[in-house]
Amino acid sequence: MDKKDTCISTGIKGIVLALLLMVSLVLSVRFGSVDVPTADIFSEVGTMISQGQMGNTPSAMILWQIRIPRTLFALLCGIGLSLSGLLLQTITRNDLADPYVLGVSSGASTGAVMAIIWSWFSFAGNGSVAMGAFIGAALSTAIVIAASGNSKNPIRLVLVGMGVSAFFSALTMMVIYGARHEAQVRSAMFWLVGSLSGMQWTDIFLVALGVLIMMGLTFLVRHDLDLMLLGAGEAEYLGLNLKHFQLFIILLTSAMVALLVSKSGIIGFVGLITPHMARAVAGPSHGRLIVFSSLIGGLVMIWSDVFSRALFAPEELPVGVLTACVGAPVFIWIVIHRYGEGQ
Repeated sequence: MDKKDTCISTGIKGIVLALLLMVSLVLSVRFGSVDVPTADIFSEVGTMISQGQMGNTPSAMILWQIRIPRTLFALLCGIGLSLSGLLLQTITRNDLADPYVLGVSSGASTGAVMAIIWSWFSFAGNGSVAMGAFIGAALSTAIVIAASGNSKNPIRLVLVGMGVSAFFSALTMMVIYGARHEAQVRSAMFWLVGSLSGMQWTDIFLVALGVLIMMGLTFLVRHDLDLMLLGAGEAEYLGLNLKHFQLFIILLTSAMVALLVSKSGIIGFVGLITPHMARAVAGPSHGRLIVFSSLIGGLVMIWSDVFSRALFAPEELPVGVLTACVGAPVFIWIVIHRYGEGQ
């Protein structure tokens, strides 16, 4: 297959994924404890577009105040986690890298809980939780990379990440158990399992801005990311300042994970799975991987949220529990097949 045919094939795959994503968005807002007919969805959207305000019906209240913000956040969360996983896997040259596996999410959770219970970073006002999450995420990422050193063994990075994750998880529990008020405990426990319930439009606007910035910056450095595939030494020989580039990626992924964790808690393994799926569809070029990882990440999170609402309806399963149940076996499969004995 020549280059032209490859581009056409990739373009068709991208269009199919985009169509699937649009259909998934509609189906996601349709299903829940109360099903909203598809005709009502389009009718309420039409009313909003034509009148500039939502209709005065129960369906409108469900759609615009609960379902649509939640579904949009799931989309943005999937994109952010997927791109974070892609960047971490590239700079570490490790197929097992992921914000959850490397302890980035756990560090962010610890920072967020400290901000809630100990009122750290109160000078930041409403942004105190996000600031705490960012500092925790950046610190945990820096520890993992520093402790891993220059080892070429991919398993070492993962083991160090798991150790850092366990440390920050334990630290989070210590902070929670030291809380004096039950309300603080209930609020902090939220960070231990991810949930998309209670999302508001203000959350959507902030996260959307963060995801758009991340996508733009990632696209700008796509060629540098491609250089990383050649190896650290080769990338530096070709003019890439490796230390500055790694620091940039650490700060970018930490900021993204912190923003998402501050809104939804810990959601694991999405950043591990989706880049692998994107590479299988689009190949190694990061120009295409950014697009396909975003599309697949959005699809994975949207349907994870749908199933988390549907499996035990009317009760809701935390979406972080569901992604861990699916992602952990995939993680084990990758370890066995990529890093088995004698490989």
